[in-house]
Parts: sequence; C-alpha cells; structure tokens
Amino acid sequence: MPGKIIVCYCFFCLWVYTVTAQDAAFTQQYANRLYLNPAFAGLNHDWSLSATHRNQWPALNGSFITNQFAADYRMPGKKSSFGLVLQQDRAGVGGLQKLQASAIYAYQTNISDKWVFSAALQPSIAALRVNFDNLVFGDQLTDNGQTALSSAEVNNFNPESYVSFTAGGLVYSSQFWFGLTAANMNQPAYGFNEATELPLRFTVNTGYKFYLRSYEQQGQLFELSVSPAVTYTQQQNFRRTDVGIYTIYTPLTLGLMYKGLPVTGNTNQDQALAVVVGLKLEKIKIGFSHDAGLKGFSKQAGGANEISLVFEQLDLSNFSGSRNNGKLNSLIACPSF
Repeated sequence: MPGKIIVCYCFFCLWVYTVTAQDAAFTQQYANRLYLNPAFAGLNHDWSLSATHRNQWPALNGSFITNQFAADYRMPGKKSSFGLVLQQDRAGVGGLQKLQASAIYAYQTNISDKWVFSAALQPSIAALRVNFDNLVFGDQLTDNGQTALSSAEVNNFNPESYVSFTAGGLVYSSQFWFGLTAANMNQPAYGFNEATELPLRFTVNTGYKFYLRSYEQQGQLFELSVSPAVTYTQQQNFRRTDVGIYTIYTPLTLGLMYKGLPVTGNTNQDQALAVVVGLKLEKIKIGFSHDAGLKGFSKQAGGANEISLVFEQLDLSNFSGSRNNGKLNSLIACPSF
C-alpha cells in the first residue's frame, strides 16, 4: 500500500472514532446550545450570534480543531424560531477536514401555566476532504532531509458529502429543563474508498436552577444562583455521562464539570475535569474553558481548550408581558456557558 494511503487511512480511522464517539463534544455546552439541542433556538433572546473555537488534544503534533458559528432568531409575537449552524473540524496533521452546515426550525408552545415545550428539526449537509498540502511523502525527501514541492503520489480521495437529520425536544419551567436530541436519524453513509454508516446519536441534557437571589434593575437581570446539570450521550457502543455545577453571580459564571463520569460505559473511557469561566456584559458573553485529562487518551494528549463569544438581543418587556398575560415564556433557566 502506498505511503499516502497508509497515512490517510490512519487519520481517517482516528476521525471515524472521533465522530462516532463524541461528534466534537463542546465543554461549554450551553454557549453552543444549538449544537447540543436545536430546540434551544429562539429561547432567552430575540436573536443571537455566537462563535466558538475548540482545540482538543493540544499536546499532539496536529491537534483536533473545531470552529463553529451559530445564529438564531425568534419571530416577534410568534411561536416559531429559526437557526443556522456552520462548523469546521480539522483532524490532525493529515489535514482531514469536515465542513457542515445546518438549518433549524423550532416551535415553542405552552403545555400548562408553568411548563413550555419546544421542538425542532435540523437538516444538515456535511463535506469531507483531505488536505494533501500538509502531507509529505517519500518521493519528496532527499538524503539531507529537504523536501520537494510536489509528490508523484496520485490523489484518490475525492471530497465526499452526506445529508443528515436531527430532531430535538425540550420541556422546561422557570427553574427546570429536560432535553432529548436524536442526531443522524437517517444514518447516512460516508467515507472515501469505503462507505461507513454514521450511527444514531442520542443526547439527554437536564438541570435545575436554585435561585439564591434574583432581581431586575435598569433593564438588566441580576442573579445569584447554583445550577447542577447532567448530560448523557450514547452513540452505538459509546456511552458517556457529564456532570457539572454552575454558579452565576451576575455578570460572572463559574462552572466545574466532570466529563466521562464512570457510571456508564467503559470505565477505561476518557475522563476529564473541566473548568468554565464566563463573563456577561450587556449583549456580549465571553467564555473560556479548560479540560484537564484525568484518565485515558486525554491525559496524555493535553485535554482541551475552548473559547466562545456570543452576541444576543434580549427584550425583557417580552418576558415580563408573557408572564403576566399568559403568553409564551421564552426564558429558560439553563446556564449561559
């Protein structure tokens, strides 16, 4: 087998493992809530724009990089919301890349005086390609180590694409939320020389906010609260439970998360302790998180670092009116990061 095919195959196998195991699991789950569950579209704001950069396993020579841009918009006076998610993943020095674009439609409705239900459908299109500019083959090397500009190896890996569908649902009150997401419902086939079926991925996220103090002043919400939260992910034979606790003291958010809690799945799975710090200043939210590997590959590869930036427009009068008039309450109590 030519050297190029061996290298690409190895990185493709590693990419397949990453996709089927975690699909770029963000530490700042609620700063990337449209990725966590599309039913979050239009909740807590009239519109929002967000950007996230994640560097996973930075100790590797060619870490796994994820960049994401997301936007959502809630129709004024309506129960419908729309969203858009653009994501780029780069895997290692092999230059394996995935580009994915997703559109979201969400619908929210009251199911009682205290409970709201939100449901969403998200079609996505993804493209895979190998960037050969980052690869060096044997015919580019000389005795003194210098490299030629090009290789005679033939590029047999044409870009591949696939379409997938995700559905999400949320039930929430003024303090509690519970969500379920089913991704890759059509289980699309993807790959270069040999097609692989992308398995279903189920994600459950839930939590409860304990308000120690909250009030509104000069058009801003201030609070002191503590929110325990749990996220469970299952995809084929992979199972993982993440448990976190968030403290909000406006404008600061501090979070501590145990990722890969050994209560489900293989006890030898990756485990990490993550610290989340977030700052909210009027319409801007800035978040930083670091995963410290405790067990498994993450311990040797350096965990992960993540930065998020969110712009959002919040209309408090809509929320006040909805509570007083019995209209839809779009304010969900989940953390900002």
